[in-house]
Amino acid sequence: MDFGHLYTFNDVFKGERDSVNEWRKANERPEFKLEEEKLGKTELTASDGTTPLRPTDDSNVIGLSLSGGGIRSAAFCLGVLQALNASKILRNIDYLSTVSGGGYIGSSLSAGMTASGGHFPFQSYLSEDETPSLQHVRDYSNYLFPKGAVDFLHNASIYTRGLVANVVLVLPFLLLAAALTILVYSLIGFTYFAGTICLTVLLFAFTIRWAIERSKPESDVAVEIPNSWTTNIGRLILVVFLVAFCELQPFILSVTLAADQTKLLPTLIMWVKRIVLVLTPLATIIAFVGEKFGSVIKGALESERIRDKMFGFAAKSAVYVAALVVPLLLWLLYLQLSYWGFRPPMQAVGHAALAKVAAVFSAGWLSGWGTYIIVALYILLAAACFILTFWMRPNANSLHPLYRDRLSKAFLFEPLKTVPRDPDTGVQRPLEALHPKLSDLSDADSPYHLINTALNVQGSKQVNRRGRNADFFIFSKRFVGSKATDYVATADMQEVMPGLNLRTAMATSGAAASSNMGAATIKPLTPTLALLNIRLGYWLRNPRRVAQRGSWNWRANFYFLLEMFGRLDETRRSIYLTDGGHIENLGIYELLRRRCKVIIAVDAEADPQMAFGSFNVLERYALIDLGVRIDLPWQQVADVSKATSEAIDEKGNADKKHGPHVAIGEIGYPGNRKGILIYIKSSLTGDENDYVFHYKRRYAAFPHETTLDQFFSEEQFEAYRALGFHATYRFFSRTDDFAHRDPNENSCIRDHLAFLDTLFPLPPKPDPCWPQPNSSFVDWLNADAAAAAADDTAKKAAAASSAVVADAAKRIATAAETAAKAAAKRKNRRRAGQ
Repeated sequence: MDFGHLYTFNDVFKGERDSVNEWRKANERPEFKLEEEKLGKTELTASDGTTPLRPTDDSNVIGLSLSGGGIRSAAFCLGVLQALNASKILRNIDYLSTVSGGGYIGSSLSAGMTASGGHFPFQSYLSEDETPSLQHVRDYSNYLFPKGAVDFLHNASIYTRGLVANVVLVLPFLLLAAALTILVYSLIGFTYFAGTICLTVLLFAFTIRWAIERSKPESDVAVEIPNSWTTNIGRLILVVFLVAFCELQPFILSVTLAADQTKLLPTLIMWVKRIVLVLTPLATIIAFVGEKFGSVIKGALESERIRDKMFGFAAKSAVYVAALVVPLLLWLLYLQLSYWGFRPPMQAVGHAALAKVAAVFSAGWLSGWGTYIIVALYILLAAACFILTFWMRPNANSLHPLYRDRLSKAFLFEPLKTVPRDPDTGVQRPLEALHPKLSDLSDADSPYHLINTALNVQGSKQVNRRGRNADFFIFSKRFVGSKATDYVATADMQEVMPGLNLRTAMATSGAAASSNMGAATIKPLTPTLALLNIRLGYWLRNPRRVAQRGSWNWRANFYFLLEMFGRLDETRRSIYLTDGGHIENLGIYELLRRRCKVIIAVDAEADPQMAFGSFNVLERYALIDLGVRIDLPWQQVADVSKATSEAIDEKGNADKKHGPHVAIGEIGYPGNRKGILIYIKSSLTGDENDYVFHYKRRYAAFPHETTLDQFFSEEQFEAYRALGFHATYRFFSRTDDFAHRDPNENSCIRDHLAFLDTLFPLPPKPDPCWPQPNSSFVDWLNADAAAAAADDTAKKAAAASSAVVADAAKRIATAAETAAKAAAKRKNRRRAGQ
């Protein structure tokens, strides 16, 4: 194919099939094949006119998804991966789909298996020391500040560099605005709000003309929206407000310069400055935690408790206050720059030498030429800053490189079974870093990895019609792209984007804090987040523009302004990618698109209410976009986990229930094809390890501690890892119960479980001393059915017994009443005889 050739999803699917078949061949599994999606003999056609492809029914494609959730999800998913490996299931996984925190450990797995020829890098042995790979991940669980204060200083310096770069990008606009204001005010002369008054009169006249036009009889059938009148009058209203704002500035400036400083407006501006200075630290904090703050607000406002609702309204108000602070700072800076056009900034300087310079400038101002100097100076400074922006690439000064390097240090390394000690110091050398390209990931040594990100399209009129603000965008070994941009070969994208590799894709997938966050965007905070350089996202060449080659796009240096105002779309030469959780946080969507027969989904997001919010979002996307229905009995998992958590919080103990941590659901694909969803939820049932139970007693939020906490201790990391292993291994070893539909409601459930028994045989028993409750999932189903039947029989027996007792009591009461009546009659006869 030609360089930069664009591929459809069907082309992508065919290429992925070839990679997956290499992995299957290495594990002695049969190839999987593709066919066109049909209902009977009728081909099913998508909205774009193409016929989707699907694996043949006997291909049995299996996908594993690892959800977002930061280091918490990485730890839990590590335990899941260890359990899947111990259960001999990992080698049967065809697709690995990861998001955000799940991508940390998923990328580590892909890189490690590629480097080691297919060996699982996190093998756990009961030996004196853990494997170096596992030790390394534990050591870097506090990956943002692994060396403490030193790393804090390093991070702060990089953040400051980004802030300065943002100042250089924004300052030209403030300087030119101030220069224009000074010229208009002092040199041209100015009648306050003259333009606003003229435009308002014009707007009034046009509106009357429109009203007359609309009143004509023939206009009764005319379309009201849209038409040229509606569009043009709307634009004129916007111009009136814009001109009024611009004309307000010289008015404010003139009042500020007035000799009488007791006037209201100067005093008000002074207080605004003070308030802004006080609120700026608060605004910065809120901006940093903006994404999670939005989730907290939504949960509080949806709560039934008045206290929670009040907190939600207060938090929402805080967001709007934070959103106003930075724009107010820019406005005050503009006013200050304009003020200096009339009052030299050195007048208040106390140093003798500078005071003389200030005197000269003051004389110049009084004679009139000082204003020209300051205007010329502003224009020169604006030009200098504008030129500097051509050397400031958009990804270079955001927080993305820092985040990428911290993550790759923690999770991308060469896995070794042993690490020799330095003969002089006795210290083990650190594991070598791995920076593989995406295209270098092995086909034969690991599952095919899909790294999910969100393509931000807030400004798109086509892709964003549904208001999601994002589209699904993937990185993989063979292809990069989305439905909105089409797909391009990964090797071609890497040629025009030299910085694109596995660590870049991993960091982009986890870019939770950003000015634009897809469906999670807090619009009032967008400018503030951009200006404060809270930007973990990544600017990538648009797949549609890869064929143009050239690694430098000078326009991209100004795309920062598009971030500020949320005007991102899929048409420009560069596109903006952020956390995959900004559109779908489970990673299941892309596996549904590939029609996987079995999907093992790991949900390790923060969900303290056990409301399965991300799953509910996925259900909606799957039905609308893919025509896929999902039936999952997740409420059973939620009920047990909430009851267990409440019991531990209140009493320090809970019943030892063996599950469920897992729910088995049914996937309904187009064409009457069925799939199975194995949903592993971060949850508690009371029978977890003692140290997990101990951690829960002390930290009530476990296992749903906030994603804002990215500074895990060894104990915290191990609690989540152990929970992930426990939930997964005990399910596949048929030790724990699992949530499922009643066979009387869904007759296919028994067939699904029998298929899982065939696909995932019982793993080797780790300890022969412990009993094996059931040898198959079907046995569990039968046991549940028997238990339900016994319970029903007991209830009926109790009801029947109660009826017999009640009948006997009634008869006794009737007999007693009859006897009493007979006794009364005999007594009456005796009296009558006397």
